[in-house]
Amino acid sequence: MAEPAEPPRQTSLLRVAAAVASRWRLILVCALAGGAVAAAYSLLAHPRYRATAKFALEERTLNPSAASGLAALAGQLGAGTLGGTRSLQFYADVVVGRDVLTRVALDSFPDPANRARQRALIDILHIGGPDSAHRVNNAVDYLSSRAVGTMTNDRTGTITLNVTLPDAQLAADVASRLYAHLEQFNYETRRSAASERRRFAERELVTARGKLADAEGAMRAFLEANRAGVMDIPRLAFQREQLQRRIELLTEEYGRLARELQDAQMDEVRDTPVFTLVQAPVAPVYRDFPRRTRMTITGAVLAGALAVAWAAFRATGWSVQQLDPAGYDQFRSSLRRRRSA
Repeated sequence: MAEPAEPPRQTSLLRVAAAVASRWRLILVCALAGGAVAAAYSLLAHPRYRATAKFALEERTLNPSAASGLAALAGQLGAGTLGGTRSLQFYADVVVGRDVLTRVALDSFPDPANRARQRALIDILHIGGPDSAHRVNNAVDYLSSRAVGTMTNDRTGTITLNVTLPDAQLAADVASRLYAHLEQFNYETRRSAASERRRFAERELVTARGKLADAEGAMRAFLEANRAGVMDIPRLAFQREQLQRRIELLTEEYGRLARELQDAQMDEVRDTPVFTLVQAPVAPVYRDFPRRTRMTITGAVLAGALAVAWAAFRATGWSVQQLDPAGYDQFRSSLRRRRSA
């Protein structure tokens, strides 16, 4: 009588753990090798340093009466808006916009290889291209995608500007220059908007002065044509009241426009948003990349984890072979055929 077949051994966590523990030397060697590779890469990789500037936007608005008056007149006459507040995101987009980045790429900075010499940023970064236009375009793409970034915080009303470059002092200098260009852009655009308001107020004041002069001339002609002795006639008295009311309304409008022109002239000088520099950019002491200690530990952990996964897979594969030898052999033969194909 044949003896009963031995039941197949089942896969268990204890079996997998035993298989992993039996290969502890291999796992240790893989972890050390992974850490060594990561450490070597961190030593060979080009370092990058991040300089950070943080500033807040303090918006100075128009005089409320002047703003409402000019805005209403502009809307009635189809002149559009006469400027207004800008959002944090607007200025964050400006500082990483193509115009500002182009100016910075062509600006001169102290050369990290020789601080006494000034070179264009595009030359310091060794940006190549078939001609000057392509070089500038490549420099702007590099700055926007890899070097310059912004973050906004609506709760605190601040904009954070980050500049990451191979040299610490160069990163701080570029961040300072970007902030300076943003302030210049802000001043020029706000000065232009204030000048537009002033010119609009001047045009409306000239028109109001002409209307008031016409109304006063009509009143003078009326008084010269009708003597005071006949003013008790109801028709003439009503006509005089009409002329008087028109003069009063035009006088009030003229005075309001005169005040608004004065306010606009003052706003042309002072109506600019002020950036408060919360954190000035300084040369960072530590690298932003590579973080050698972190990279070495990460490489060792990942390599060790892969070795553990391989050992566990081998243990599970051996148990599957015991559970279904025919299926396991068929699986391996299919793999061989695929490799030989």
